[in-house]
Amino acid sequence: MLLLRKNFLLILVLILASIFRLTNLDLIEFKADEGINLFLTSRPIFGHPFPPGGTVSSIGITNFPIANYLLFPMVLISVDPKAISFLIALFNVVAIGLFFLILRKYYSETLAFIASSLLATSPWAILLSRKIWAQDLLFPMMIPLIYSFHKIVVDRDSRFFVLFIAVSLFLIQIHQSALFFILPLIIFMFLKKTGLSMKFVVTGAVIGIIPAIPFAFYQIQTGCFDCEMFFSVSERVSDVVSPILFQRPFQILSQGDFLKILGPDVLYFAKNFPAAYLFKTIYYTEYLLLPAGLFIFYKLFKKTGFLVFPVFVLPFIYAFLKLEPQIHYFIIGAPFLYIFLASSFYYFFTNKNKALRNFARGLFVVIILFSLYYNFAFYKTISDLKNVKGDYGSVYSETEKNVKKQYQRYETDPHYQEMIIASYIPFSLTHGNIGIARLLYDPNKTQRNMGPLEERLKIVPVDRRVQNELIAYYTREVPSEETLESLKKKSEEIEGFGPIYREVLNFYNEQQISL
Repeated sequence: MLLLRKNFLLILVLILASIFRLTNLDLIEFKADEGINLFLTSRPIFGHPFPPGGTVSSIGITNFPIANYLLFPMVLISVDPKAISFLIALFNVVAIGLFFLILRKYYSETLAFIASSLLATSPWAILLSRKIWAQDLLFPMMIPLIYSFHKIVVDRDSRFFVLFIAVSLFLIQIHQSALFFILPLIIFMFLKKTGLSMKFVVTGAVIGIIPAIPFAFYQIQTGCFDCEMFFSVSERVSDVVSPILFQRPFQILSQGDFLKILGPDVLYFAKNFPAAYLFKTIYYTEYLLLPAGLFIFYKLFKKTGFLVFPVFVLPFIYAFLKLEPQIHYFIIGAPFLYIFLASSFYYFFTNKNKALRNFARGLFVVIILFSLYYNFAFYKTISDLKNVKGDYGSVYSETEKNVKKQYQRYETDPHYQEMIIASYIPFSLTHGNIGIARLLYDPNKTQRNMGPLEERLKIVPVDRRVQNELIAYYTREVPSEETLESLKKKSEEIEGFGPIYREVLNFYNEQQISL
């Protein structure tokens, strides 16, 4: 009973974090990115080697394979996207609980509860914690970073540089945005003279690069295809700085910019849940409290106060690089933003002015309750519509229903499950001139197996495993007119070649336009 009383707030935080993360699994967001991650991670289950890389980033560079490794144990349990999303969400729930424990140890139970509750109920935090997406693994991986940071800075235990450096490298491999937070953080740690130990730093670095070794060998063997993409990245970023970059740290705390998620269907949301739509302005109070929280945190917590600087400079770094204002670029700094916001509430909670204390406490309760209602309204909207016109797209249950209907005749086929997973990938992402196809398909092997592949399409014309491989083969370079004519003839003879011919023809036309 004493243990229960001592951990009552922790249990409450875990309940708040679970309500919308571990439910409505048939409504999970499941589009191309999620499908590709599932496809890449499940390859070894179907007898293929582990891909040496991951998905392609928004700037065209192949990602490291670490997300595949982290997801693989989940895929061993089940290849059902709902089950995998549940496990990802569960890890995020546990991470929020650990976040609470770390803050309780190094700050106060009150501040820990405020920060963890806001994180547990934030619409953006929930949305970014239950998809089969590398970015949804960032927050759970941030927990050992946050813990080791405090062990180094507060407890002066230099041994934790092993964990800190290793996890830093893991985070950078999960998503490159981590680099732009971790590098300034390390610089400020160095300036604060946190007792840097090269022995432990080197050990952590060695551990941290282990998941990247297959990727490095792949780049060497292929003449470093992604090096060319990296050095031409300036051609694929914006020409101007987007001012929205400076809004994102505020928006990611709560509900900011959900219009893009819902698209035109925000009208349905506003009509059916007017209270959720109209009173979302309550979140603007956080916009006022966050800047104050940075100052309060810096003043109250002398040892760790410099955390405000790497978080503060993050949007400026993105602006300097002219990156697109993607909200998931700020996941890496979000835990600290919640700490700063909680510092504001904590300051007013403990203020001598009773009216101010009561107002702050009331505002906190209202935000938590409104967040719960807003999340309910959002997922009820998603459930009603099934196919959202914004970025959310079709819910997984609809995608699953359509795909399984297409493959209903082949349920007894030994490759049924792999065909289903392969079908989640759009043909456009299997073009042989981009990273994913280069990772998976050896054109020489495809050429040797051309006969069996064609025979397979005669038997199972909807086999996306084969179609993806052949599309990759015919699009490594711009196809000749003779190749197109040959594919057209095959599509007339073999039904399964129809999608291949159409996709290769589209690829050819796109390349001609770009010349």
